[in-house]
Amino acid sequence: MKNKFTYILVGLFASMGVVNADMFVPDFETMPAIRCDVSETIYNQDNTVVTHNKYFRIFRIDDEAKKVYLQKAPVDNLLYIDENKVQIHLQTLTDDSIISEQVTIDRTNNTYSGTSQIMYDNAMFQSRYAKTNGLCKALN
Repeated sequence: MKNKFTYILVGLFASMGVVNADMFVPDFETMPAIRCDVSETIYNQDNTVVTHNKYFRIFRIDDEAKKVYLQKAPVDNLLYIDENKVQIHLQTLTDDSIISEQVTIDRTNNTYSGTSQIMYDNAMFQSRYAKTNGLCKALN
């Protein structure tokens, strides 16, 4: 009984440690940054166009540590990274929707492409999908 209690205490203290934390703070000043100017088209389920949007995203890519940052926030779901291509999965939660996006950045051609699914809380909107394309350029 005493050993069981000891093992439980050791397990609790061990689980209180920092889990999944980076051991370093990234140096964003020296990290390569790219700006992707994106054009997005959102479609209904019947393939009718709902809207066109234009926006930009700034990615910082740490090739040495194999990490990608959107602005300065780490991208947790990195699917693939090498000197030619980066593939990531982004999820965005808003007040009324969840957006799940698969993004590919072609570093040799400086292109951005992605597909996303938008699921709304209100059933009236149904779910929608989007296609994105864009051009990227190095910032530093």
